[in-house]
Amino acid sequence: MNGRRRKGLQYQRGAVLMVVLVALVAMLISVIALSRSMDTHQLVAGNLAFRNSTVHSSDAGVQGAVQWMLGTAGTNLLNSNAPNRGYFAVIAEPNWDDEAFWSGCPTCLVNAADAAGNQVQWVIHRMCSAEGNYNAAGNSCSLLAATSPAASGGSFSSDAFNFTGTAQNYYRVTVRVLGPRNTSTLVQAFVSL
Repeated sequence: MNGRRRKGLQYQRGAVLMVVLVALVAMLISVIALSRSMDTHQLVAGNLAFRNSTVHSSDAGVQGAVQWMLGTAGTNLLNSNAPNRGYFAVIAEPNWDDEAFWSGCPTCLVNAADAAGNQVQWVIHRMCSAEGNYNAAGNSCSLLAATSPAASGGSFSSDAFNFTGTAQNYYRVTVRVLGPRNTSTLVQAFVSL
């Protein structure tokens, strides 16, 4: 009987070793895949953090543009284009990626770099079709309506309030924030004066 056992054991030698080696190779491949996946997730999370930082820094650009508008409100500066000051009296859709467009206004730079390493710039577009006074003939501006449709008896007049107010111009403030790792964010806000 001992002879049979020995023959059976001789035939089984090495078979388990092959199964274990295949299992180890499979585990090694899964560990490498998991490691690469974690690295990718960390890069994506880092990029999202940089983008969020640029979005938060854009508030400084909106505030800088509003401060400039408040300082020039009531003057003739708002009736004509002043690209070197970052102001356009006419609505336009420039190429926002064009570096020449942004470099045309050195005073529109809010800061060289904030604590997060973000550089903030702004430009303002008045929501009008032409330069000049917003009340001029042929100049179409987006103004706050002086009266509501209810006042004119339109289809919205049933049970509607009659709103009256002073006409105000609308301005579009566009802020560009350049951050670390080539992060770039554009933010737009509408302001009425």
